[in-house]
Amino acid sequence: MKKPTPGRLAAILAACGAMWSAGPAPAAGAAHFSGPHVEGEGDLQILDALDAAFATTRPSPYVASLPLLYKRDWDGLVEGPVWPCWWIQNTFGATYAMMPFLGEEPYATWIANSQAMWFELMGDGRRKDARGLVAPDGCLCDAAFFWLNGGSENGFGDPRLPGGGVGKVRDGKIHEQGVWYNQGDGATDADWFIGTTVAGLVLEADRLLVRHEPAAARERLGQLQRVAAFLDTRRDPDVNLLRAGKGCNLLAPSYAPRNQDGSPGQGYLTELSVNYVAGLERLAEVCDLCGQGGQAAAYRATAGRVRQALPRLLTPEGCFIRGEDLAGTRRGVFGAAKHGYFEAQPNHYAGAFRVTDDPANRRIIRFMLDQVKGPQPPGGLAPHGLVIPNYPGYDDHAGEGDMTYGFWCNGGGWPAHQGTMDMACFRAGEYAHPLAAWAAMRPMLEAFRAEAPLRSWGLLPWPGTLSQPYNMVYDCWGAPAGLLRGLFEYGYTARGLRLWPHIPPGITRLVQKMPAAFGRTRLYLAVTGQGKPSRAVIDGQPQPLEADGSVFLPLDGERPRVTVEFLLGDAQPEGVPAAALPTSIPAAGDQAFWNPLPGPEAAGFAAVGVFLAAMEKARLGEGYEAGQARVVVQVLAALRDRRQLAATGRLRIPRLEGIPPTKTDAVERLYATQARYLLGGLQDHLEGLSLWKHPVQPDIRRMAWESGLIQKP
Repeated sequence: MKKPTPGRLAAILAACGAMWSAGPAPAAGAAHFSGPHVEGEGDLQILDALDAAFATTRPSPYVASLPLLYKRDWDGLVEGPVWPCWWIQNTFGATYAMMPFLGEEPYATWIANSQAMWFELMGDGRRKDARGLVAPDGCLCDAAFFWLNGGSENGFGDPRLPGGGVGKVRDGKIHEQGVWYNQGDGATDADWFIGTTVAGLVLEADRLLVRHEPAAARERLGQLQRVAAFLDTRRDPDVNLLRAGKGCNLLAPSYAPRNQDGSPGQGYLTELSVNYVAGLERLAEVCDLCGQGGQAAAYRATAGRVRQALPRLLTPEGCFIRGEDLAGTRRGVFGAAKHGYFEAQPNHYAGAFRVTDDPANRRIIRFMLDQVKGPQPPGGLAPHGLVIPNYPGYDDHAGEGDMTYGFWCNGGGWPAHQGTMDMACFRAGEYAHPLAAWAAMRPMLEAFRAEAPLRSWGLLPWPGTLSQPYNMVYDCWGAPAGLLRGLFEYGYTARGLRLWPHIPPGITRLVQKMPAAFGRTRLYLAVTGQGKPSRAVIDGQPQPLEADGSVFLPLDGERPRVTVEFLLGDAQPEGVPAAALPTSIPAAGDQAFWNPLPGPEAAGFAAVGVFLAAMEKARLGEGYEAGQARVVVQVLAALRDRRQLAATGRLRIPRLEGIPPTKTDAVERLYATQARYLLGGLQDHLEGLSLWKHPVQPDIRRMAWESGLIQKP
């Protein structure tokens, strides 16, 4: 298929409203773009879209960003302001796509702590979940949480309950913890949540490879091996595909395989086997990182057998069906008289994780976007920009919850999974769909009305939430995150990193100012030229590309920085800037900065600046403590800048049809309140009151005392 031209991409972006970005508008007719996170030349709309996608991961005055989803109880990320747990199904595509940019502190600690809850509370054959169910050893969950004492005014507990439903005294003690081993919205007689278990294996193995700390990997490896062992009990030894029953699929309880007599049965749900291949291949790399080469080889062998079995679940066109019942019924065969819908998830998962090869991935993406069409509403898989789970509606769902087509898990929009769709598209040379998906989601994040899943086939936020003063749900980060990882894929291994450049047409120069992570190494990437990638320049030295257009970087995670410039066509190298963006620390006497709002939100901020300056002077700026303090300063700076932009009429907040605007003062208070929670999480850590009780170096605690950040005991 012919690749989309720059003109087609520009038309799609303009049609979706990207040009009224709330961010800094590029000069009319200019050929050069310079944003906080991306610099380059060529198509300004695409460069602006990429810059805005990066902005969602760091404090920003223009758009909802990750630090505004900080949860103090577990010193990590939370699903949303009124969703006080950490779900696997709602984070899968978003986290995987962001992972290369979650390697610096405090983001590395946040994602580690959030995912750690799944493993702290995983099934062990004895523990009961919130519904009284006891899952097998190695089974992961729908969601998990720990709520500590300290009160909701300090960021603890469930914000929907008075005082958070926890004790008022901040004592570092757990007031309540919870976990669900099958889909929490489905029936208790459903199967264990196999879909999230295999997805959690993918996410945690990939995180360990990005972090690249063998000691930390060894601490988690035993639990990952228990997860893999549980999943392997579901592998049919004759067919080599994973089998599971009702409600086991990743996107809520819609899957319902049947026996011959129509009673609930089991089937080979395709997404399970696709993601199992991806999980085992990444787990094998973790084993290599930990010096367990024999176990790594065994996992690769099993992954190979499952991969060889996957063609059973393909259509003649080369696309994956939803699954095949053990009784023989094939579900999700597009165009069939019965169960004739197309299931998107296994198809874009397979492309994003390289379970399929390049030609197969291209065929799948083109079929999804060009051939999955029909007269039934909404007419295809991406009617409003974002990919939906299925087209047309299910005729075989489990019947639990509201299964109206276009709502929830039957055709509703799940933007977290746009991350893997974007990656599969970039790999296939399809850029129009990912950019259109981001153009659809971006105004919701800029307007602070980003809620999920989306109803009306991905058009409108979840009902019942728009009475809140603002909305943010982590799912929505999938749409921007997919662009970030899609550009270079980032294939992490125990011995280094493989990069595949996928650059949208119309861009002639691209510089990523935000580095990706490999252990302690920061990778600064750039692309120069047009056309097919021809070679790379690594730290100033030319290197040819491999047959698939990739380059492998042997890395141990210890070098401070690596620069990589990909050259397209016959372009000559222009170099790669490799300087971290500095954080300006205002003087302690700057009352307007350190006291952004009256009341408790103003308490103690100035000490953060003193502490951060001391940490940087002591060359301790790369650790968690300095990182957490730096984000506090950056959130306050974003609030200051947002106010200045609003005062001068330069803060362009999108107006969303059918969606009420947010309350300006509530969004401003959100920034200040989250800064206070971030400060509190740092203090919890320094005072030994955090959930995880990570050790603190004596010199760092001393600097915290001297700065006034904490009281000396």
